[in-house]
Order: sequence, then C-alpha cells, then structure tokens
Amino acid sequence: MRLENSVRFLCAAAVLAMASWHVQAQGQTPAKAEPPTVPDMVAVAYRVGDFTELERLYSIYGKPGVRSELTGTPRVEDFWEGISQGGNPGVGVTDAYYQQLEAQAKRWTNEHPQSVMAQLLYVQTLQWHAWAYRGDGYANTVSPAGWAGFKNYLNLAADQLRRTQSLAVNDSSWNDFMLNVGRGLDWDRDKLMAVFENGIAKNPDHDGLYFTMQAVLLPKWGGDLETVDRFIEKVAKDTKAKRGLEMYARLYADLSYSEVKKALFTGTRASWPSMKTGFEDLLKRYPHSYRRNIYAYFACMANDRPALQEQIALIGDNFASQFWGDTPERTFDTCKAMTQQL
Repeated sequence: MRLENSVRFLCAAAVLAMASWHVQAQGQTPAKAEPPTVPDMVAVAYRVGDFTELERLYSIYGKPGVRSELTGTPRVEDFWEGISQGGNPGVGVTDAYYQQLEAQAKRWTNEHPQSVMAQLLYVQTLQWHAWAYRGDGYANTVSPAGWAGFKNYLNLAADQLRRTQSLAVNDSSWNDFMLNVGRGLDWDRDKLMAVFENGIAKNPDHDGLYFTMQAVLLPKWGGDLETVDRFIEKVAKDTKAKRGLEMYARLYADLSYSEVKKALFTGTRASWPSMKTGFEDLLKRYPHSYRRNIYAYFACMANDRPALQEQIALIGDNFASQFWGDTPERTFDTCKAMTQQL
C-alpha cells in the first residue's frame, strides 16, 4: 500500500477510534463504525498535510457531475467542506495560525505549480484570514483595522485567482472562490454575473455557484428581492430540462432561510405549487431525510396539509432541526399538530 494511503486510513481509523472511546467512556454501547465521508477524508488529509492524498481526492471528487448518491450534493462541494473542517477555526485564533496555514499552502503552490487545487487552497487560506479580521458581526461592528485587514487579504486572494485563471479554465471551483472574493470587495453585479456564467458554462451541476450568486443579489449585500426573483426564474428555466423545478424549490428555500424567513410567500414571487413540484422532482432522485425535512417545513409554511402529512410520516425519527427555522422543535411540533387537525 502506498505511503499516502496508509496515512489516510490510519488517520481515519484514529478518528473513528476516538469517537468509539468517547462513547464507551460515557458508559454507552458503541454503535457500528460508519465509513468516513468525503469531507471526513479530506479534513484528515488536510490536517496531516498530505498533499498527495488531497490531490487524489480532488481528482475524483472535483470533477463535474459527480454527486453523492444519497443526497445529490455535488462532490466538489463535499471536498471544499472537508477543507474547511480541516483548517478553518473561525474567528478568535491568533494571526500566527493563519500565517502558518498560508505558508503551507504557498509551499504547495510552489511545489505543484500546475495543480489547480494547490492554487485554490492558497486562496482559501487567504479568505479565512480576511474573515478573521472582519469577524462575523454586522458591518457597523467592524473596526477600521478590521476592514483594512479584510480588504487586504481579499485583494491578495483576488490577485492569486487572476494569476491562475488560465490554469483553471475548466475548474468551476475557481469561479466559486472568485464570486465570494468579489462579493467581499463590493464588485459590481455585472462583473460578478460574468464570473457566475463562466462557472456554470464549465460545470452546470456545480450547485454552489447558483447559491453563491443568489447571495450576491440579496438586500444585505446591496441587492433587492425583485432581482432575486428574476434570477431564480431564469435559473429554473435554464435547468428545467434536466432537473425539473428542483432549483426553483431549492433557491427559494435558501432565500427563506437566509433572508426573508417566514415571509417567503408574501414578500417574494415564490409559488408554492412550483416549489412543491420542485421538491417532488428532487425527491424522485434523492429521497434523503434531509430533503424531506426541508419539503415538510415549507409545506407547513404553505399550509399544504396533505403534503405535510406525507412527509412527516416519511421523516419518522429522522427529524433534522437545522431545517426547521429559528425555533425548530417548536415549529416541528406545531406542524405535526397541523397534520392531526380535522
């Protein structure tokens, strides 16, 4: 077995062993160990600095059209989720930590100048550093020094992306990174839309591009809901032949979670019949409990009791609180009670 594969399996086994030890220490019977997920494998390889394994994983999961068989999530998004799990501590760590990450990533870019992934890993570390300066509060809570650090590191990330644009001519992750960097630097909407459209041309199955572009158009980033409505309608039209109304349902669901909350059907042009069709289109291919939780939440919001009853029954014990709004347990109980009304 090659050395890098040995490292990967040993690290994954260590993670699982630690989880089992914790369960036994609590006096519980350990559950059967599940195989590591794609984000798990990526996170472990990143933590131990195994570039060869990261490159191998990216060659598999960074390709267009590769999706999770269970949830339908593009594997390229699973890969970058694993990188975030492996390296991003959020706010509250020292500047030296980010400098160490950047030094490692920079070394990889020098050692592997033709690796798109290496170049993007360096961009990722610069973005983490930028957001560490800004913090996660409202704009009026950011100090002048915080804004200066934020803009400085985002500009460094933008410069790195421009240098590697020709190398990433077929890689849509480059576009996703550029959209996030451009949003932070307040680029105009037309410029960002061009980045989005170029990414979709590379990989129309890179779902994250649609959601990142939608975020650019939100009121909290200087946009407006009418523009978001038009964007969703265009995406739905462009993807309908292959995916039905799936993207219509998912983008409006994301708009509710991120911006309008329970005013989705009163504050936007969202149509419940179209969303319902979209959820049905999605569940035909990926009948995962997470998808059913989302469908049930919006069926309850739309007062569609038959759809809600069906999905609640299919969810069973697989309640996923992250999809049920700001007061998930209370909302879920209220919606369940709705299914029992005469």
